[in-house]
Amino acid sequence: MAVPKVPAELASDFPMLVTSVRLSWRLICGDPQYASLVRVHLLGTDQGSEREQAIPWRYDGGCSGPQHREHTKMKTQATRPILLMLVVAVAVPGLGLAADAETPTFYGDVLPVLQENCQTCHRPEGEGENIGGMIAPMPLMTYQQTRPWARSIARAVENRSMPPWFATEATRGKFHHERVMSDDEIETVLAWARGGSPAGDAADAPAPKKFVEEGSGGWSLGRPDLVVQMPENYWVADDIADININFETELTEEMLPETVWVRGVEFKVGGSDVHHMCASVRPPGGATALGKFSDSSIGCIALGAESHLMEPGYAMKLEPGSQIEFSMHYNKEAGEGSGFYDRSEIGFVFADAPESELREVKFDSIGNLTFEIPPGHERWKVGAARVFPVETDILALWPHAHLRSVAVRYDAFYPDGTTEVLLDVPNYDQEWQTTYQYKKPKTIPAGTRVEVSMWFENSPERGEERGFDPADNVVNGTATTDEMMLGFVAWAPVEPVDPIALRLGVASIQSTGGGE
Repeated sequence: MAVPKVPAELASDFPMLVTSVRLSWRLICGDPQYASLVRVHLLGTDQGSEREQAIPWRYDGGCSGPQHREHTKMKTQATRPILLMLVVAVAVPGLGLAADAETPTFYGDVLPVLQENCQTCHRPEGEGENIGGMIAPMPLMTYQQTRPWARSIARAVENRSMPPWFATEATRGKFHHERVMSDDEIETVLAWARGGSPAGDAADAPAPKKFVEEGSGGWSLGRPDLVVQMPENYWVADDIADININFETELTEEMLPETVWVRGVEFKVGGSDVHHMCASVRPPGGATALGKFSDSSIGCIALGAESHLMEPGYAMKLEPGSQIEFSMHYNKEAGEGSGFYDRSEIGFVFADAPESELREVKFDSIGNLTFEIPPGHERWKVGAARVFPVETDILALWPHAHLRSVAVRYDAFYPDGTTEVLLDVPNYDQEWQTTYQYKKPKTIPAGTRVEVSMWFENSPERGEERGFDPADNVVNGTATTDEMMLGFVAWAPVEPVDPIALRLGVASIQSTGGGE
């Protein structure tokens, strides 16, 4: 899930003559927005050296997410002829190095804001470091990397499209890792950009942010207690554009001598074109003894998703002899040289508390598999619901859909007749697979019905933008151009209960969908 590293050191002490331009069709943010790689000839140097630089290209300030595909937004514009002209861009010596007393500086004021709100994604991937789904096209770690993007950053934070956070104000403050800048932070960035983007004194810079612990082996949750790999290297061939395939690895007694309780799961993809990766556990004997209730999801990773530890006191059970199923979705541009080997892996972090102090967590979906979205429809609603028969704690919500999905909402309907919005995402974007993990688990009473609603747009305009055929009747499917309607929920019963009886008691409802 990596995107190409974009060099952005535009500040120069010499005039620059742009000698050629080639557009990178990899979306950075917004609609439209490109990065263009510009070949510049540095004038006034002894060597007359040339190098490639990156500049914002037609940036409008909106952001939709990190995109590593080449065929989606603004696809048709990529084929239009572009008249290239020689342009002289003069870089003023020392630009941005001085500031008046009123103007915020990069080192003293802006860098702390970037560390807090941006660098989780906007950073280079360290050697052996697992960044999961948290990726972005350019690093914002240094002044030299950030200065060329100052105006673009200012526009993005001013219209609040960056940092990317899609839940409405209704749930503000309820979830971990909310990517929301304060008004003061936004004003600091705006004043810096408007004031010439000065560097300031490097001595004022905060200590560099650490993203992984020393000795963690690059894992964001810390060094796992158990790492499970796909059973073998899988070759995603040159001619493959989109494929879903499952693999199983058995937890032998050598790998896992005894039953453990897992507090954290971290996915580490083995190839840059893994669209998303999910996993489930089938306990020993589960295929025959428990039938269709045997598999238990342990989560997914996709663009925009990050790993979390569960709250203390909650964990998932993992037994020796269980089968770990890797559900892999590969999506790339087919062609010579595009093939790659993948051997993705999963890291498990065990809970420290004894079993008697833990509550077992389930992670599965409130989903719909029977919908059909008609051709050309601009807003088609699909729903699904589940009634929880016992008092339940909800730990996290994770909506998942594909290219046509534009909005999603989780609603709770309580036995006393009241309702509550659990999550409202009015501008859902497949390129940001955000997990909404509660800071404090949300307790719902027995008999609560949780409804998940998703809205899909199958219009010609969105088809042109996202690269699908709006003339299709769209049904559930694993391909990116199919659709999915899955509202994942991590949950745990408040009181111990037989797991099979609990699942049998859970009532699920699906709606066939309809237009609005």
